[in-house]
Amino acid sequence: MLFYFVAKMAFFDENDSGKYYSSILDIMVFILHRYIFKELLKVFVLTTLALSVIMSLGSLLRPIQEYGVGPSQVFDLLCYFLPVTMTFVLPVAALFATSLVYGRFAADNEFDACKSSGISPSMMFYPAIILAIVIAIANLILSFHVVPAYVQKAEMEMKADAKQILFRNIQRQGYYSLPGKKFRIYADAADIKNSGLLGVVIVDNSRNKGNKLITAEAATVNFDSTQKTNEVKVFAKNAYQIDELGGVFFQAISVLGEFENIMSDDVKFRKIEQINNIKLFPMSFYPIAKPAWSAYEQLSLELLYTEVKNTIEAETNNLYQLNNEKFLITINGEKCSLHPSGELIEISGKAVLFEYDKQTGDLTKSYRGEKIILQLSNETETRPSDKIVLTFPNAIWLDRGVEFIKPRYFAKNLHLPDSVMAKLDEDIIATAKNHKFLEKPSPQLLGLIKEMDKRIHKTFLQIKAEIHSRLVFGIGCISLILIGTELGIRFKGGHLLTAFGLSSIPAAALLIFIMTGKNLTKNQLSIAADTGVAIMWIGLAILTIISFILYRKLLKN
Repeated sequence: MLFYFVAKMAFFDENDSGKYYSSILDIMVFILHRYIFKELLKVFVLTTLALSVIMSLGSLLRPIQEYGVGPSQVFDLLCYFLPVTMTFVLPVAALFATSLVYGRFAADNEFDACKSSGISPSMMFYPAIILAIVIAIANLILSFHVVPAYVQKAEMEMKADAKQILFRNIQRQGYYSLPGKKFRIYADAADIKNSGLLGVVIVDNSRNKGNKLITAEAATVNFDSTQKTNEVKVFAKNAYQIDELGGVFFQAISVLGEFENIMSDDVKFRKIEQINNIKLFPMSFYPIAKPAWSAYEQLSLELLYTEVKNTIEAETNNLYQLNNEKFLITINGEKCSLHPSGELIEISGKAVLFEYDKQTGDLTKSYRGEKIILQLSNETETRPSDKIVLTFPNAIWLDRGVEFIKPRYFAKNLHLPDSVMAKLDEDIIATAKNHKFLEKPSPQLLGLIKEMDKRIHKTFLQIKAEIHSRLVFGIGCISLILIGTELGIRFKGGHLLTAFGLSSIPAAALLIFIMTGKNLTKNQLSIAADTGVAIMWIGLAILTIISFILYRKLLKN
């Protein structure tokens, strides 16, 4: 029917009634645009639905492998990951629709008939141009706002079901490894209703402060979910801990593990406002905060070491004092040193310890031995530790004139002294870099500061690469879709999928330019970063030139 009306217009005598001709021409253009739009939308919607389902299912593989999500969560995660797949599906679906519809439009001689009737070829491109602009805007909105929001919702959904995930895996295979494979819980039996485990073995290699293995008759599992992390707290009863210092029995002990963020800790899954916030406040980004906390803790430990060393090696009044909520503890020895690992303070040579009741001031216990060890507590991963753990292995306990050998004296949650806290500032990054109170910072501290700076620099380069890649890919959708339109008309005599196949080549080339530019930008070199950004935009420029050349050739023909 469209071809019939257009053909009639080709033989209409414009001299008879120019005004009438113009009105009819406007009506025909409107009908033509509506016809093309209808065909484009039909193919575009069907292609989008098919590709979205296929790619969304593929995006679920990693969360299922890492977290072991159950069947009830699959549909929810499918909805959350749908915007992620739409970012890639929309341009491909639009490219396929334009190449197919315009190729068929030209193959049926409707394109030639429209030109014969006086309709400009450029006017026939309007539906494709409008679709391309809509897809570009939708892609930019998805990549900068929608996708990051839904990725974070998906991760929170998995974290909210962390308890079921952990207990389901223990019931099924007898153990569960937290993402990262450094914290594993074994149990003979699991009671999800009461959050209980029986016959528990915990392997904890998740921290730099020493590996440990804990066995317990029973344990209770609790979860603490935040936007940054998801902590699993295992409260074990009648537990026996084996670590680098030997073994020790606890009537009760708590062990902390962490569900690592597998998606939201990546810059590419952050909203534009969140990205800008990271640039202003780097500590709001957990991958930066974590090494900064480590450097801050190492500085705290070395400040404590300096004070302890100066006190116990002084000629007079050489008892160093620590306290927690219940006890006041004084310690002494002949020598104080920092362990080669940089994580322990060792007080050796005729070490003594006196424990006093904090309320009454009475001496409750006294010990003597060869070595006292001080280290920072590792019971939190969401902020720098300000608590000290004191260990006195193989201490001789003097009780009413009788000596007893205690395998290990253990005091935790000792406060970091006020004299040390006064040298630490609220600005974690600036404080970690400022070691003016130390005569000679340890290689460990300098290494942690270097790692922190490296992470900050790397994150800023990732932000730069991510912003430009999103812009290039979003704007590039316009050129890609127009190339598909032009190739569809040009190859009207061939197979209809030939145009789509050929138009996929520039799309692949643009992705290569973007990936190459991103990798160069993230190469941690300022020159490479600028070159990488330039490469991404050069790829877009080349694509635009190709689109313009093809368009000019169509007009000439």
